Amino acid sequence: MKNRGRLFLVTVGLLGLYALALHRLTLYPPTWFDEGSHLHVPKALVRWGVYADYSSEGFRFSGPIFGVGPTVLLPIAGVFRLLGINLWPARWVMVSYLLLSVSLFSVMARRWVPGVGAAFAVLWFVFARSTDTITLGRQVLGEVPGMAFLALGLMGWARMAQGRWDGVLLGGIGFGLAIVTKSQWGFFLIPGLGVMALLGWGWYRERTWAGNLWIAGLAIGLWGLWQGILWGVLNPDPMRTFQELQQIAGGSVATFPSPRMGATARNLLTVFDGALVPVLLYVWARGASRSSDGYRWGLVGVLAGLNIAWLVLASNGWLRYAYPGLALLSLGIGGILQDLQGRWAMAPWLRAALAGWLVVLLLGSAVVVSSRVLRQGDDSAFEMARYLEQHIPMDALIETWEPEMLVLTDHRYHMPPQALLDVASRFIWFGGPPPSTFYDWEAIQPDYVLVGAFGRWVQLYYELERKCLSFKIEAGAYRLYHISECENP
Repeated sequence: MKNRGRLFLVTVGLLGLYALALHRLTLYPPTWFDEGSHLHVPKALVRWGVYADYSSEGFRFSGPIFGVGPTVLLPIAGVFRLLGINLWPARWVMVSYLLLSVSLFSVMARRWVPGVGAAFAVLWFVFARSTDTITLGRQVLGEVPGMAFLALGLMGWARMAQGRWDGVLLGGIGFGLAIVTKSQWGFFLIPGLGVMALLGWGWYRERTWAGNLWIAGLAIGLWGLWQGILWGVLNPDPMRTFQELQQIAGGSVATFPSPRMGATARNLLTVFDGALVPVLLYVWARGASRSSDGYRWGLVGVLAGLNIAWLVLASNGWLRYAYPGLALLSLGIGGILQDLQGRWAMAPWLRAALAGWLVVLLLGSAVVVSSRVLRQGDDSAFEMARYLEQHIPMDALIETWEPEMLVLTDHRYHMPPQALLDVASRFIWFGGPPPSTFYDWEAIQPDYVLVGAFGRWVQLYYELERKCLSFKIEAGAYRLYHISECENP
């Protein structure tokens, strides 16, 4: 009966995943700043043979080439070369990663949670609103591919913990590729392995404790190899790039102590519909046991705890930064459901009530996530791209901070400098001055200014939109202004 229940959950979940992964792929979620920035790199690689971001003044060797690794950008460059440069082939690559991530997570989950609990953990990983795996997995972002490699690394770690030292190689490759894909994940993955080495030696008394250090060393080596290629071969001006990266990261992922600590901590109380703290306590309680089972759960608790601590203490509090930790805590949800079937001594009605509560939370999230994919969507970026291709000369200079447009058309765009991202982040998250204070777009002397959701959010072109009430076309959040038709822009 348990096997039938597990098979039913997996079948329903996979069918739902396949349908939702492909439905209206280019329309939901609407393409936006981060995705557009990442796509600059494979476009530049295909068009000019350079691994870089770009603007009208030339190539830029910071920003998106560090935001997502070659594990994502090189496959997209490959499909660009085969199928042309557009959003849909790039998102097909991401959907492939989504399916791979769910598959590897499913295999990995069975090492931590038996029976129906593993299937429930996978469904929670896919459909929980707080992880938002389907939405993230349909975009050119690094979280879902990174989770595929992290799941692979955890599978290797579990083999290592059983004394199978081939797991060290698999774990090192998995953790290393996860960090190559999302470099900031190294902030908690490598320290987490170090903590597990100490706990394995001092608390769990596991003879495999040193395997954590070997896995960490291999992961660092793999990441270091890519960094050597990136800085030593692909980057012509490493010093300038280093200075820009310091500025870019300062307002988002490396802000200690974060001015938003209190707000972020309060927001976390709503994660998993209020179940985050109980799940985290459950995982830590399982990890406190001096046993092989406790050793496994200790790793999950340490990695999730460090990731969430980084979110609260040293970032702007954007929940997307906690994605890997929340994804790992899906194992805790599955563990709770499994324990309710017999491990915990309690009244049958209480077991049923708690299990029902978890099922209702999952179903509620699945309905919300599914309805977003099925009902929401926006093609305004494509509408604006069609207008530009039909009516705007290719040699006209367009000022914009909507990087997705540089992928959808081949016009000559000028983008604000990468360092302005730090200013924009501090303006949005910490109440700093607006980026328009530090950037004079009029000095570029553009023919047009294209303002969309991001440029309007950070108020970069606020004065232009306030004074110039005449625009060429409006498509969704996008407005195209012809500077010669504006009076005193």
